[in-house]
Amino acid sequence: MTVLGHPGSWRCRWLPLLLLLLLGTGRDPGVEGVTHYKAGDPVILYVNKVGPYHNPQETYHYYQLPVCCPEKIRHKSLSLGEVLDGDRMAESLYEIRFRENVEKRILCHMQLSSAQVEQLRQAIEELYYFEFVVDDLPIRGFVGYMEESGFLPHSHKIGLWTHLDFHLEFHGDRIIFANVSVRDVKPHSLDGLRPDEFLGLTHTYSVRWSETSVERRSDRRRGDDGGFFPRTLEIHWLSIINSMVLVFLLVGFVAVILMRVLRNDLARYNLDEETTSGGSGDDFDQGDNGWKIIHTDVFRFPPYRGLLCAVLGVGAQFLALGTVPFFLTWSVVNSVHWANGSTQALPATTILLLLTVWLLVGFPLTVIGGIFGKNNASPFDAPCRTKNIAREIPPQPWYKSSLVHMTVGGFLPFSAISVELYYIFATVWGREQYTLYGILFFVFAILLSVGACISIALTYFQLSGEDYRWWWRSVLSVGSTGLFIFFYSVFYYARRSNMSGVVQTVEFFGYSLLTGYVFFLMLGTISFFSSLKFIRYIYVNLKMD
Repeated sequence: MTVLGHPGSWRCRWLPLLLLLLLGTGRDPGVEGVTHYKAGDPVILYVNKVGPYHNPQETYHYYQLPVCCPEKIRHKSLSLGEVLDGDRMAESLYEIRFRENVEKRILCHMQLSSAQVEQLRQAIEELYYFEFVVDDLPIRGFVGYMEESGFLPHSHKIGLWTHLDFHLEFHGDRIIFANVSVRDVKPHSLDGLRPDEFLGLTHTYSVRWSETSVERRSDRRRGDDGGFFPRTLEIHWLSIINSMVLVFLLVGFVAVILMRVLRNDLARYNLDEETTSGGSGDDFDQGDNGWKIIHTDVFRFPPYRGLLCAVLGVGAQFLALGTVPFFLTWSVVNSVHWANGSTQALPATTILLLLTVWLLVGFPLTVIGGIFGKNNASPFDAPCRTKNIAREIPPQPWYKSSLVHMTVGGFLPFSAISVELYYIFATVWGREQYTLYGILFFVFAILLSVGACISIALTYFQLSGEDYRWWWRSVLSVGSTGLFIFFYSVFYYARRSNMSGVVQTVEFFGYSLLTGYVFFLMLGTISFFSSLKFIRYIYVNLKMD
């Protein structure tokens, strides 16, 4: 975003490198410990970050706005988890003491240029919210107020909150709850300023303490924020149940029909083998058709088998661990955040720390796993011998083409998770919280089951047309679900979200592309091994000379 990059706020700019010396691995005091106060003790309020309400992954340091800030900015030492979460806490000018009320104390006087006023206007129009932290309790509120009314004439009013009311609750010597309000405050209008005119502002604040009988503080760092963000996501159970029923019917239909057809094929082929057992194998090949006739080619290794092994290996790793390197996409996304001054950009030492962890843990384990797999791998054992000369493949109808198989094999598994996919996107890229992880795991199991069944069915249809090039086809057919997931992400961004801006767009589509790629690898691996198991089964049970 360019909203926070104006030179007018150079005095309040913070340097990410200053944080490098302050990074710590200390524990979160809101979880591991609680600060105890005496009456009159100072309570430090840290300013943290601001950002568009509808762009959860786009945040900036609070002092990048033209707001009240100290001459020398002092940052708080942060843990690795806080840095990864985009936190950049710094001490504020607010003077708060434990159990001492304050009535409209002046924070600072400011003279804003027209450029700084325009910077605030853009931030308010994009629904920028701020986050402060008191004793590890986040306090969130909107930077300003926007009102649009009427059609003819149309009115568009922008106002800045210049007074904040802090409400803090305590129990004994501990702070239990913290909140900020502008309920009884009138916003300062930012409209009608001439280009050469300066705007004078006086920022004030009030502090009100109250005692509560609640002894335990809420875990506000993990979403219990007094209603500023939605707490839970409304689940449409009827849609989920309907999706599951359709999936079960689909899997049952494919399994029953395919097993019946396959049983008839095996009975017919084996009967033909017994009646023609006196003839030569070549005579049999000339008189038969279908998937049996290609038994000498079906296990012929495909082109680019090294790449195929790599795809299957990485896909299996995703299924087992959920990791591969995402360095390229992450580098682009992180660079865009850094160029726009977003706090979601990781500092250099944090990057080096994560790389060190991977070099010391992830890389050695990968090498050890590769050595172990190579030493314990058994040779590929095919139930049928492969001839040196490949059989000519007859022309195939259009409905047996790779594109049709990818469309069918990708759409059916996608339809099984389409309902659940909305909740996942709303949680990852929105403010909602998803809590039904058991249902999520169950849907993932259904996805794998549907992918396996569809792969077997499509492979059978392909072999029935005497096309033995099933290796890559099995990967691409169900792996194309990743394309449908990416297409859905485009639809979600355009129709279901309010996200905007270069930073959020690059991050959303960058990680959505990676998500589709991950599902391509995982489902392509499931599809391949399902087809391989099926082909082994039918050719093992086939009587051949």
